[in-house]
Amino acid sequence: MTKAQSKYEAARKLRTPPHVSIRTLRVVSGLTLDQLIGRMQEATGRSFSRGAMSAIESGLRGASAEVVEALELAYGLEPGAIDTNYERRASTAAARVPA
Repeated sequence: MTKAQSKYEAARKLRTPPHVSIRTLRVVSGLTLDQLIGRMQEATGRSFSRGAMSAIESGLRGASAEVVEALELAYGLEPGAIDTNYERRASTAAARVPA
C-alpha cells in the first residue's frame, strides 16, 4: 500500500461494498435453478437439493462453506469471491405484530 492510499483510507470510513444476491447472480447469468445445481454438481461431484438451494436463495437458510465453494466453481469465480456475511431476513411470522 502506498503512502497516498493509506492517507485516503484513513480519512474515510469503510463502507459495505455493493452486493448481489445469489438469486440475482443466477438470473442475470441466464440459468434456471436446476441448471445452476447441475453446474455445481459437475464442478464438485457432490449432490445439492433444489429445495435447499431455493431456501438459500430466499434467505430462509444460510449457505454452508461447501455450497459457497460449489457456487464459486459453478460461476468460475475466484475462491472467496462470494461472501456470506449477511443479515438474515425476518420471517413473515416473526415480522407480524399482533393488533
